[in-house]
Amino acid sequence: MDVARYARQIALPEVGPDGQARICAARVAVVGSDLAAETATLYLRAAGVTDLFPLPLGEGQGEGASSSAWRRLLPNLDLIIRSGFDDTPLDAEIARLGLPVIAVRATPDAVDMVSFSGRVPSPDARADVPVQAAATPAANDATAVLAGTLAAAEALQVIVREAAGAFSPSIRHVRLPLDGREPLVQQIGTP
Repeated sequence: MDVARYARQIALPEVGPDGQARICAARVAVVGSDLAAETATLYLRAAGVTDLFPLPLGEGQGEGASSSAWRRLLPNLDLIIRSGFDDTPLDAEIARLGLPVIAVRATPDAVDMVSFSGRVPSPDARADVPVQAAATPAANDATAVLAGTLAAAEALQVIVREAAGAFSPSIRHVRLPLDGREPLVQQIGTP
């Protein structure tokens, strides 16, 4: 770990040297091929995550070599970031393993983020979930960048907190309306 490069993050009491070491050691998959996924990847790399695995939507979600490669990769990951809320066959595998997941969606009028903390593995999760493409209006570039930034910030917080074992199963929902209304932050489960 390059202490000089990450000195500002290490100086934060929420991160410190142990948290920065966890960030540098994290293995994160980013699912999506839009600007939100690209932005999340950019910010995670800048924060020190070196093991990033991009998975464009539509790849690795069906049968075949690509799918089996991702299924082998999943048990070695610490976190999944998804751009979009569509269900994929890999979601069942993620649930089976109990991996933390952060999903973001950018629309023209809001950014939504849902963060699922690490969960108890569910060996009975079905692995044949059909892909459900939801019709979501396209967001502008600024909204997509905001979604990616929010996903990266949440990911860093999850990496630092959960890798230290300081978590309990919960779901966090953040909605940032772009029309000036108050943001919504909901904690579902035990904080």
